[in-house]
Amino acid sequence: MNTRNEALLDKVPGAVLQCKNNESYEILAVNQCFLDMFGYSREALMEKVQNQFAKMLCEHERSPFYQEQEAAQDLIGKINFQCSVRCGDGSYKWVTGCSHLFVGEDGEEQIFCVMLDNDENRQMVATLRQKAEQDALTGLYNREAIQQKISAYLSQEPGSSALFLIDTDNFKQVNDNMGHLFGDAVLTEMAIGMKKLVRQSDVVGRIGGDEFIIFLKDLTSQGVAEEKARQLLDTFQHLFQSEKRPIEVTCSIGVALCPQDGQDFQTLYQNADRALYWAKSIGKNNYKLFDQETMTSVAGTGYSTLGSAIDSNREAGAEMDNLATYVFQILYNAKDLDNAIQTTLEIVGKRFDVSRAYIFENSEDGRYCDNTYEWCNAGIEPQKDYLQHYAYEDFGNYAALFEENALFYCRDIYSLVPEQVALFEEQGIRSTLQCAIQDNGAFSGFVGFDECTGTRMWTKEEIGMLSLISQLLTVFLQKKRAAERDRQLAVRLNTILDTQDAYICAIQRDNYELLYINHKTRELDPGAVPGQACYEAFFHRDSPCERCPLRGNVDEVYNPRYQMWTRVRCSPIKWGDHDAYLLTCFDITEYKKM
Repeated sequence: MNTRNEALLDKVPGAVLQCKNNESYEILAVNQCFLDMFGYSREALMEKVQNQFAKMLCEHERSPFYQEQEAAQDLIGKINFQCSVRCGDGSYKWVTGCSHLFVGEDGEEQIFCVMLDNDENRQMVATLRQKAEQDALTGLYNREAIQQKISAYLSQEPGSSALFLIDTDNFKQVNDNMGHLFGDAVLTEMAIGMKKLVRQSDVVGRIGGDEFIIFLKDLTSQGVAEEKARQLLDTFQHLFQSEKRPIEVTCSIGVALCPQDGQDFQTLYQNADRALYWAKSIGKNNYKLFDQETMTSVAGTGYSTLGSAIDSNREAGAEMDNLATYVFQILYNAKDLDNAIQTTLEIVGKRFDVSRAYIFENSEDGRYCDNTYEWCNAGIEPQKDYLQHYAYEDFGNYAALFEENALFYCRDIYSLVPEQVALFEEQGIRSTLQCAIQDNGAFSGFVGFDECTGTRMWTKEEIGMLSLISQLLTVFLQKKRAAERDRQLAVRLNTILDTQDAYICAIQRDNYELLYINHKTRELDPGAVPGQACYEAFFHRDSPCERCPLRGNVDEVYNPRYQMWTRVRCSPIKWGDHDAYLLTCFDITEYKKM
């Protein structure tokens, strides 16, 4: 490679490659940006790819890249291209580039390429495409993506397939009785159950508030579709039976088979809709396959909600009741806040029949947390002694578990990442509801309620009330911690002032009252104590001194009681809740005598 050329190429923005226009694209020169972008040293280009750019190209993209280069009809052709380039660590990076073909000094054709990293943009586009296809609540395909994917499959002369239209029975009662957050959890669990029953190549989506579509590809027989429908009914019926408070969720299913019931999405959908109507009409918790003879008359029922808006993310408001008022009074009137917080956790824990109620507080740097308060129900093993100085970095991005409403609700811990599953398993937790403690918008801990006896779904009222009580606990706890910090700061400040070789006192601005006297001043005059006026304590006067340093323009003061001259510094200061002056006096008597 030509080192002199490479020095010039370093001035070009982007990754620059100069190579021969031959089958291997022998590298003649690259700039430093090229090396940095793909993670090679100049030596590694020789060792790993034998100085051949062709060996850096993804196998299936080599021919297209060659064709793009050969597409230039003249010697000064300009070609735009995209390709994947192998990096030094073995991964591939997607780049866009522009190349020029020219003849070098030796008469051989050469290519000059400038490339830009497009990997991040491709990943962003892929992420946006995925989000555009997904239902926000369940993660399944949304209406538009379902229709596109099924239509694309049907347009390719496929084999036998089946379209399932699934409607949750009496779901409105679940939302009305238990709240929308509870209903959302039901829909999410149903989505997980459906995905477990189908292959990765099949299509599963949500098309309405409580309505889903499953499209099974390449079926070997009609019996496979019927068996799958029976499995779905059984799964939904038993999905929530292990809850602490079991609920019954059933569904009705309409099935249309391809090719006999239709060969395009719209026809299959309409016939599955007719079958669904029939299943509902004979008692729900049932499935029906479309039958041309009996169901054709069920035309235009519009039973399905395809095209309707999905209503699933409305927030449940917290309802005030006597419990919240009672908790507030306990905390507000408490002389011992630690005991009041412990009492509150016990009251709330028993009221909602949880296994454990607790508070975790972060360290000042936010890296660690400590279990500072805990209440356990009968038969539940306390965990507080084992949960001290836990490092957040060991459990993934824990703060990210708390959504915008500062809530982390987990019905089943096994839906979490392995590190978090291990953390909760160690404590015997199956379900949890945690409310973030925020200090000036920063995550600084959480109030939690665990269920250890089984999985649990929290109702709208429970989530609202526990959130409200957590906020009350947070307010009083933060007030307590702020007071403790102030006391600690005062102790540190007093310690510093007591070690100074000067007479120091804090004096309240409006009435000259002594708020603080340091050790050196107390040794000088043991009779001077906080609460006295400074002129009374140090000068035995009934009124402020004529030459008072607090009034300004006084640098030196003589005190006949102590026969002492002092140089005085006076600084405004906030002493607790008081506006004050910090008076610092240095003994200059010997200097004055001289």
